Amino acid sequence: MTSNTESCSREEILIDHIISRLPVKSLLRFKCVCKNWCDLFNSLSFIRKHCDNPGNRTHPAVCKFGVNYNHDPEPLRSFNFYVLPEKIFTGIVPTHQRLYRCEGVTDFRCIYGPVNGLFVLEKGHYLENVRFCWWNPATRECRLIPKMNFELLDFFDDHTRTAGIGLDLVNNDYKFIWIRVFYDNDKSEVYPKTYVAVYSLNDDSWKFLDEPDLPYDCNLCVSLNCTYLDGLHYWMSVTTDSDGNTTYGIQTFDFATELFGKREPPPFPSDHWGTLMLRCGSIAAISCNDTARAYISFYDIWVTIGEDKWIKVFTINPQIPSHWPQGVWDYDKLIFELTETSSLVFYDHSTKEVTNLGFNHFRLLSSSFCWFLYYKESIVPVKRKEPTPLDNAEYFLTKYR
Repeated sequence: MTSNTESCSREEILIDHIISRLPVKSLLRFKCVCKNWCDLFNSLSFIRKHCDNPGNRTHPAVCKFGVNYNHDPEPLRSFNFYVLPEKIFTGIVPTHQRLYRCEGVTDFRCIYGPVNGLFVLEKGHYLENVRFCWWNPATRECRLIPKMNFELLDFFDDHTRTAGIGLDLVNNDYKFIWIRVFYDNDKSEVYPKTYVAVYSLNDDSWKFLDEPDLPYDCNLCVSLNCTYLDGLHYWMSVTTDSDGNTTYGIQTFDFATELFGKREPPPFPSDHWGTLMLRCGSIAAISCNDTARAYISFYDIWVTIGEDKWIKVFTINPQIPSHWPQGVWDYDKLIFELTETSSLVFYDHSTKEVTNLGFNHFRLLSSSFCWFLYYKESIVPVKRKEPTPLDNAEYFLTKYR
């Protein structure tokens, strides 16, 4: 015979198993069913189980910011977030779902992530006017990040800004790293110091990293997508010596130890453009000696074997007009943004065919930016225990200054 306690335990396990497979939208509705379910959904173990569930699939996503100057009575600045089907097929224009749209956006700059469904949004283009927020588009939660005040000198100007999002696996703490190098206007040269600050979601605070092991003349390249993996963020680095010779490297940042590290880069020639990207859950690289040229650009795709060994898996020559690479989906579908129309296409290496991704309306937007992302929804919370009315994405995008 089975006791009532054992029966209840089995029932709870079964309910937990079933509920963890539900989409975020359903979970948010079910929170009000009973207190036990609400507590369950807020527990760390359930959040992890839901995020890692095989049924919670990763989808390609597109984030687009741009200005429609033909909009009456005045130009319309909008921020849009779209999700595409997991499977995209050559010759078939996929449908897409617009998960979020905000109009009247001011000075938007960048989106970082995602990591377990979380993003960091950035606004501002000037020294002391940069603002950030955490954002979970599935739950619609948002948290404004306190402004970080670097010790700016009067003669400083922006030289480079780099950032990254990741998870401290030891403390289960989502963190955001911000790296800045300034230009000395008085001496007309780069100021010889790298400034690094790290924000902790758990502590809701910033801290400076003293004397980070990252040279000020080491330029970190923007990756094609979020190159965070297993507690580390990866960047392709470029250094140039006094003779103008370029050397590539890979810099890492460990979100648990908050230390920088180095890895062996792909062995592509120094005259190639190159950067990192995430490809099917692994760090990969793309390089080209004549980037973005209509019909004649050849791109090499590199992957790692082990920790530091790289191999070139294939080379593509997409027959498309002037463009810019945006990322990769599956193993061999390269995503490109066409320069003239701002539309997105993918090139299937196996069939050598080009397919439109269905964003033809992007041609209406000027001064635009586009990001191709890997997105998996989650219920990872970002709101404070006592959120304010200002902790929402619309306020951040339209009014936060």
